[in-house]
Amino acid sequence: MHEMAIVQSVIDIVLQEMDRHGVEKLKAIHLAVGRMSAIVPEQMRMCFDILTADHKLAGAELNIRMVPVTYRCRNCDQEFTSEGITFKCPYCEGPDPDIIFGRELKIESIEVMDE
Repeated sequence: MHEMAIVQSVIDIVLQEMDRHGVEKLKAIHLAVGRMSAIVPEQMRMCFDILTADHKLAGAELNIRMVPVTYRCRNCDQEFTSEGITFKCPYCEGPDPDIIFGRELKIESIEVMDE
């Protein structure tokens, strides 16, 4: 389960930012996760709960927004989404479109708890 290592990295980054900005308590962490990243959101949330159980992040929410796979056609420059891997543009049937979104994993925002 690679989610545990990924969540630990997210926690490390968040803690650094909290220290840098003098924040003591968080309400939520908002992530964007691409559908092709091979990450299971439920497992990430479970790992987050385990890793933050007796921690200053305990009680913070881990919100995950799944990013659809988005392509750009090399022939007609149209963008389109797909639920999986595709090898043809639905507009012009051009071969081998570029994946422009769907592989990312990023922290979009950190929501601070109101004092």
